[in-house]
Amino acid sequence: MKALVGLISAVSIPLMLLNMLGGVVSGIWLAVLGEWGAIGTGILSLFVSTSLLGFALMPGLLFAAPAAFCMEKGKSFGLVFFAALSSIYTMGLITVWCCAVLFYFVRDATATTLIPLLIWSYGVATGPWSYMASKDQGQGGEGFASTMATFLAELAYVVIILLILFSPITKLGAIKVFGGFMAVGCILQLTLAVLLQREQKRFAERSAILYE
Repeated sequence: MKALVGLISAVSIPLMLLNMLGGVVSGIWLAVLGEWGAIGTGILSLFVSTSLLGFALMPGLLFAAPAAFCMEKGKSFGLVFFAALSSIYTMGLITVWCCAVLFYFVRDATATTLIPLLIWSYGVATGPWSYMASKDQGQGGEGFASTMATFLAELAYVVIILLILFSPITKLGAIKVFGGFMAVGCILQLTLAVLLQREQKRFAERSAILYE
């Protein structure tokens, strides 16, 4: 897991620059072009989307709680089953949200406004997930899972932006690309859950030996 964290940290550097400067640069760019509607919609979305998405994530807790119970009891099949359902729901929600934001902002884009709208939409789409991931920091596996999901969402969005700019891509194609990144996230989260369970099992066994 440490190696994966290191890889994410290295690749995150350009994403961090985009996160810090993208919104400001694209916002000024859009203002110069007179795209005040896109600016207003984006700012309003950033204010309300975090709460709405947090509420939308709540059904996933129906799967997360049984997964945690199975991990505690050492039931591998139940852990994988419920963790998979929870991960699929969360990653599916991220995909739907980010693709919906992308399609909304570029629906009427022109050759002049396409680039700033893409960058602006990136912040609107990924900003809420970044904020929620920052709140989960320090919570062990849950915090890492949130960070990983956000990282993959940001990376997927950048890849789709590049595809839009440099190659023809349909809406369905964009959804498939984004979904592919999220599928990788599901696999990594399930792997993490299984590794954590094994680590807990080893710790319990060592503790039992020490207290015998």
